[in-house]
Amino acid sequence: ARMIVCSCNVIRAADIRAAAARGARDAEAAYASMGCEFECGGCRDLAEEIVEEARANPPVVGQQAA
Repeated sequence: ARMIVCSCNVIRAADIRAAAARGARDAEAAYASMGCEFECGGCRDLAEEIVEEARANPPVVGQQAA
């Protein structure tokens, strides 16, 4: 599924996971890596959870992030 996490910036969960895989340590860094920043802030908690989960469970080499 292509879940939109941030409506303000139109950022999907997969975008946040990919940013974490590239080294973003938190949601703010993930957004910055995409040239964005938090607008209303409603997505911050979920975005942080996604980054934490992605960093704890990195994708297996050769496997694409969903």
